[in-house]
Amino acid sequence: MIVSTNDSPVAGLEGQFVTSRKLRERLCKEILTNVSIRVEETGSADAFKVSGRGELQLAILIEMMRREGYEMSVGKPTIVTKEIDGKIHEPQEQLIVDCPEGFVGVVTQKVGSRKGRMTRMVNHGTGRVRLDFRIPSRGLLGFPHRVPLRDAGHRDHEPPLRRLRRVAGRHPSRATGALVSDRPGRTTANAIEHIQERGTMFIAPGEQVYEGMIVGENARSNDLDVNITKEKKLTNMRASGSDDAVRLVPPRTMSLEQALEFIKDDELVEVTPKAFRLRKKILATARRGRKS
Repeated sequence: MIVSTNDSPVAGLEGQFVTSRKLRERLCKEILTNVSIRVEETGSADAFKVSGRGELQLAILIEMMRREGYEMSVGKPTIVTKEIDGKIHEPQEQLIVDCPEGFVGVVTQKVGSRKGRMTRMVNHGTGRVRLDFRIPSRGLLGFPHRVPLRDAGHRDHEPPLRRLRRVAGRHPSRATGALVSDRPGRTTANAIEHIQERGTMFIAPGEQVYEGMIVGENARSNDLDVNITKEKKLTNMRASGSDDAVRLVPPRTMSLEQALEFIKDDELVEVTPKAFRLRKKILATARRGRKS
């Protein structure tokens, strides 16, 4: 993943170490004692390419740095490929899923869409089935939190690298879009009440937002720019029922691992000692529209 300095409008307000020099020193200190972490320079002086053994290890590193007072932006995790005989190869893993019989079709469909192939199925006759898959490591990015097995089963995978195989086509990304704030300010209950009909909100009333910050997940596949700071107009006369209590759905909170699995290639996770924020790489709404 690409770890870079935070360049959002609220950069430097919550973290103690925010410069690229401090970021480089901390990453270089980590590789002295952690042999499974590799840090490489990129074309930018403010960004570093950090490689490790899976997204969980990288998330642990980011969490440690956050608690130490570092502030940074983190990109979407990607796999490490290798070129063999002029062909791009990617690592493949073994995925083991233990689930009720009624979930076999759902699991097979989800894993199959990520280029996974079932190698074994064992039915113990107790209503539960054990499924073994061979799946590219790329297919496991974002997989654990998107399969409906939280209360019905569990999943596990073997040590990361099983073998290298040729890249198995394109993997599906997040099917939904994002609700993006189109201006800075503080969120209001009136604005959230109207926006929450379009998807799932990540922000509660009274929170500070900025242009380009992701405030929710759109139910459709496209990104939608919204005004989440709009206040209710005050007038001398009101119609009957206009002052009813605002009904808001509780916002969805995500951990660092869930945030890293959620973002797309054009999005970042802003990590500070106090909060996680999702944002677009290009903050300006007008520039983002021309880019797309």
